[in-house]
Amino acid sequence: MNDWHGSDGDFTIIIPTLNEGQNIIPMLSILSELYPSAHTLVVDDSSVDGTPEKVETYSETSQRVSLIKRKPSDRGLTASIMDGIFLTTTPCFVVLDADFQHPPEAVGRIMEGVLKGSDIAIGVRKDKSGLQFARKISSWGAHNMASAYLKVMRKARSKDNMSGFFGGRTDLCREIIVKKESRFQRQGFKALFDLLKFAPKDVRITEIKYDFGERREGTSKLTSNVVISIMRQCGLGGKALAALTTFFLLTMLGRFVSALILGLFSTMLFLELTGEAWSDMIIFPIVISFLLAVGYVVIANEFLSGRRRAVGITRGLQIVATSFSGYLLNMGLLYTVATEMPSFQILPTFLGFGIAVGWDTMGSSMRATEGSESE
Repeated sequence: MNDWHGSDGDFTIIIPTLNEGQNIIPMLSILSELYPSAHTLVVDDSSVDGTPEKVETYSETSQRVSLIKRKPSDRGLTASIMDGIFLTTTPCFVVLDADFQHPPEAVGRIMEGVLKGSDIAIGVRKDKSGLQFARKISSWGAHNMASAYLKVMRKARSKDNMSGFFGGRTDLCREIIVKKESRFQRQGFKALFDLLKFAPKDVRITEIKYDFGERREGTSKLTSNVVISIMRQCGLGGKALAALTTFFLLTMLGRFVSALILGLFSTMLFLELTGEAWSDMIIFPIVISFLLAVGYVVIANEFLSGRRRAVGITRGLQIVATSFSGYLLNMGLLYTVATEMPSFQILPTFLGFGIAVGWDTMGSSMRATEGSESE
């Protein structure tokens, strides 16, 4: 149902796209029916699936639909939205994804929030229970990190700082971009967060609740890049955290160092918790066995993540096979190097090595996801 009751010719709908060929025409058709006088600006980020060609064909029969083709050298969701705001000719705008996770029926309520006196109207997801666990955790962490930063900076914040569904006054948002353009994370994914960071402290915000929908077609572009990009948006401390996260999770050397330290520390801790007396003489063989076994696991996972990424049961079997063979190597080396080995050593080593493998598996999976995104 169309819940828009205003003069819809006074705003522009900005749709940033990247390979949304399956969704863009249905979205444009629905928006044209709901808001026949509104302008629609599709800002394409160098799609290779025919998205821009479909928009161009559609625009031949609809003068209120325009296409902006962006340069491949300047790809980025935030950059697309910034360009869209710059090219908007109406007093107000609404940013909307093409994948139907932002319901087109709610565009009118976002716009009404601006027309009633707000500088920025933000779509807040009512329920995130439908998100996958990993995405839910990422969303929760990103929101709280952004919220903490905005609170420290004494800036206005929302219950959904990561929202990609928002609207605003064109003149205000354009002024913010002009003044702080060099400080925007153009290759980032959360333009709203940047706008809130650099907006005046007395900026007026309205929140509009909406039901977060399911992506109709295509695949999600959410990767670890999103969270790392948000870290970079949180000042110098965030940039340092992003650099550390990138090194210790997304590079082979970093994963090796961090997995080795985590595994050794965990094993020593578990040994202490056994309450058994153990000799300092076994520390050396533990370190040597972990050094070689963790190195084997990291290299194996790096090799597997560099190949065509397996999913589901196949990926699970790869992880189990790599982990178990690494543990067998670890135990074989441990018993070979050690002069004596108490039986209570087995469980702490198993737990400690498991933590090390878990860390590396998480990092290599994130790296594989990023690799598939860039292809």
